[in-house]
Amino acid sequence: MYVAAVAHLLTEPTFSWWALAGIAFCTYAIYTPLHEAVHGAVIGMSLERRWINEWTGYVAAHFLGISFTAHRRSHLKHHRSTNHPSEDPDMVLSADNAFQLVLAWLQGVPKEWLFAAAFGHFTDAEKVMVRREFIAIILTRLVLLAFCADLGVTLLTLLVGQLIGNAVLVTLFAWSVHHPHTEQDRMQTTTVYQARTGLDTVMTLLWGYQNYHAIHHIFPKVPFFRYRRVYKALKPYLLGGGVPVKQLI
Repeated sequence: MYVAAVAHLLTEPTFSWWALAGIAFCTYAIYTPLHEAVHGAVIGMSLERRWINEWTGYVAAHFLGISFTAHRRSHLKHHRSTNHPSEDPDMVLSADNAFQLVLAWLQGVPKEWLFAAAFGHFTDAEKVMVRREFIAIILTRLVLLAFCADLGVTLLTLLVGQLIGNAVLVTLFAWSVHHPHTEQDRMQTTTVYQARTGLDTVMTLLWGYQNYHAIHHIFPKVPFFRYRRVYKALKPYLLGGGVPVKQLI
């Protein structure tokens, strides 16, 4: 879908809602494989196939316009310090009202660039990789703009599409599941959202299983498509530990 949208921008000078929707959807959806790669969950514990996990992360992060190397550091720090006012890098995505949430939508990618620039504990090899990633990100965007059929249409499609995708991503993946961003107990940092039987399956698929994001924070190595299964298997333990659960539908 992303390739088709880019192909349209390279060959057609007219605006396409389908291309815009493709960019937006892929911006939202591609974070899931990136997130799995951060936790080494793409291929499980196989060291021989570790390269698949790494390249999945690099490619997915490239499409989003961020560094996989830096994001792994940022995201793992988020896990160590979830909802901590000064230590959690994702606290910039917290919001108490609609206006603050809109501001959070605009910070999804910039916060990753700022973290990469400010983080002081990269190894020498990581510093080299981060620079290479950002150079590749900038060069591929410049090439697309240089060869696109219409510069204005391309900029509009890419910027608005990524903004929409990031807004959905921040809302579903970072803001809602950790709101109100005050709890720091490991079992209570993240809320489970459910719907009635039948509707829960639809909602879970659309949400990319992140309505069960609490499972991820307790068991980070569990693949995303098993979150709900693990929740059901361990429900008494989870509820006893204080995991927040809300019924949406």
